[in-house]
Amino acid sequence: MAAAARRLFINPHGNQYPDDGSTKEIVLQADGLVTAGPGADRHVLLRWTNGIDESGRHYTQIIQLTGGPGNYNFYTPQVEGNLAQSVTSDTFYKLGQYTRAQRDQIITLAKAVNFDKRSRVNGCRVWTRDLLVAMIGAKLLSEDKFNEIDVDVPLKKRVPEASGTTA
Repeated sequence: MAAAARRLFINPHGNQYPDDGSTKEIVLQADGLVTAGPGADRHVLLRWTNGIDESGRHYTQIIQLTGGPGNYNFYTPQVEGNLAQSVTSDTFYKLGQYTRAQRDQIITLAKAVNFDKRSRVNGCRVWTRDLLVAMIGAKLLSEDKFNEIDVDVPLKKRVPEASGTTA
């Protein structure tokens, strides 16, 4: 029962808005309109549009580390519904146009990002930094775009885990 509830929470639309074979723009979304200050926690994620319904609601596929300190996970696919005008409270960085094969490659890279589910010091900005660095290595993202995002968000660098936590 817990697995079914988690699946509904992660992808409440089921298979209604799957990814397709078209080329799509991927953006990095950062919570809020201002740079995160020292000690601030600014959630970040990657997203692309899978579909739009007749009411104008956008269904976007999301690549993110979910949860919070001490309880992190990565799930895929995650599809979220939102109205186009609801995105005015966050900052968006265009990463570029990606084919379905490239999006699948990004998901594979995301699955390979190492993280400690119980970490209290390395959260979503660290995980996203590691994913973007892997994308640079796979020639899916330019260093210039990464640097722009890193300065503006900013993305946090991985630090040693506090004693007593393990992966």
